[in-house]
Amino acid sequence: MTANAILGAACSQFAEKGFEGASLAGIARAVGIKKQSIATYFAKKEDLFLAAFHEMARHYYEFLERLYTEFRDMPVEIRLREIVYKNYYYRLEQPVLTAFYKMAVQFPPPFFRDVLEEQIALMEQQSAGLYRSIFEEGMRAGVIRQQQADSLLSAYYCLLDGIAMQMFFYSQEKFEERLGDIWGIFWAGIKQPE
Repeated sequence: MTANAILGAACSQFAEKGFEGASLAGIARAVGIKKQSIATYFAKKEDLFLAAFHEMARHYYEFLERLYTEFRDMPVEIRLREIVYKNYYYRLEQPVLTAFYKMAVQFPPPFFRDVLEEQIALMEQQSAGLYRSIFEEGMRAGVIRQQQADSLLSAYYCLLDGIAMQMFFYSQEKFEERLGDIWGIFWAGIKQPE
């Protein structure tokens, strides 16, 4: 329980203040423990940051697996669209994890720069399996025009990442209107012409 509470407080601190600005004392205060107690679970601040990043990635991947299971029997277009929309809503519902990821990727601490590329590749590898299977099914069924699955994945990741950035610039109502347009153009670009 305490390790989870420490991770939660660390995510909040790292999201708000970055690695340099976050303090073990502040994290301990948020949890209601002494600073020295953190060392029982995490030897140093770098270990805590890595553990928080892994926890954030695990939480997101579990979300993707639930989506994949929930929409498994739906048509390809609906599955792909719902993943886009649910990703958007996930980011709204998980502001701390979203902010932590954004801070870690845009302003990685020096020790993390070398690890970041590996971590992002691992996260992408896990999600790519889910997305690739939908794209390949769509091409087999003639719903998506024949093309390289890797190209589809690249475009889909850009779509998801672009949405993650754009959502900070607009009200929820305005962005949801834009999201409909964004999805419509993306789908028109990959679907099999009628």
